[in-house]
Amino acid sequence: MGELIHTHAVSEIQRILETAGYDCEMEEGPFNLSAIKGGKCILVMCSDDTNLLQRFDMTPYSITLSGSKIRCDKIIFTGNPYFQPKECELWSKDKLVEKSGEALIARIWGTPYDLNAAPGYSYTRVGIQQPALGFSLVLPIRINALDAARVARQQGTTLLRMIPYWYYHYQSTGEATYKGKSVSFDDEGSGWINAINDLPGDFGDVVPVQGELPVDADVMMPVTKMEDAKDRVMTDLIKKLTRRVRIKTTSGDAIFAEEKEFRPNEDNIEFTIDKVYVPVWQVRGKKDIVEVNAYTGQELSLPSDEGCEIF
Repeated sequence: MGELIHTHAVSEIQRILETAGYDCEMEEGPFNLSAIKGGKCILVMCSDDTNLLQRFDMTPYSITLSGSKIRCDKIIFTGNPYFQPKECELWSKDKLVEKSGEALIARIWGTPYDLNAAPGYSYTRVGIQQPALGFSLVLPIRINALDAARVARQQGTTLLRMIPYWYYHYQSTGEATYKGKSVSFDDEGSGWINAINDLPGDFGDVVPVQGELPVDADVMMPVTKMEDAKDRVMTDLIKKLTRRVRIKTTSGDAIFAEEKEFRPNEDNIEFTIDKVYVPVWQVRGKKDIVEVNAYTGQELSLPSDEGCEIF
């Protein structure tokens, strides 16, 4: 989407929303426009960048209005033919033309304009039936939707989300010597990195298994690339395995002490990394959205994707 088209699209959507009675304000990022009407807030992004669109689509935004925390609705206008949002309302070129025409008529005749297709924050499939998703590495689902609602202490709709993680296993060997002092780098372990928000995961000693991704699940795409995850894991492992020791030597009746840092290099560390889907139940109550790990049965203290609030 060219810069000029982007600018015109934002301006036109602003005009449509203002015709519908919204108070609009231009934003510098991560979205382009915010609109408030009574107890409702709509955020707008106009872009063709898949990464920007995915982040905006996956991020739950909220705003405090009149002392109440309100979930924001979201609109995406894009010319990207491959992007299909899961949360946002998608405005295509044809829909923008339709809405613009309706708003124009309302302004000419001075009649009220209701944004009938104003987006809600319920999940949609955008008219597309999900195909069978095949097999992948997963953590098994051990609690059902009803149990998740009990854990969340919420009454509302539930959605199964498959959150991608980078699961790695490493083994470190070798040693370093200095003035007769030997330091071992032998170690072995594993870990998890959320492929959307980069936060570490902790699922105990579980080992991922081959499993079929549920057809009705919301399968999230990784934001962090595997190569970036590899670089981060290697950096963290080298830092973890670095040893700082104090070495004492004597000369006659004098004692000398020095501190020496021993760092392994990448050749000392072997590790594998795989994409693993972790099941999460998202329970949507009247005011709150609570996520429950469908494997551990525990309520998540942080959102499994990227949470953000505006005030």
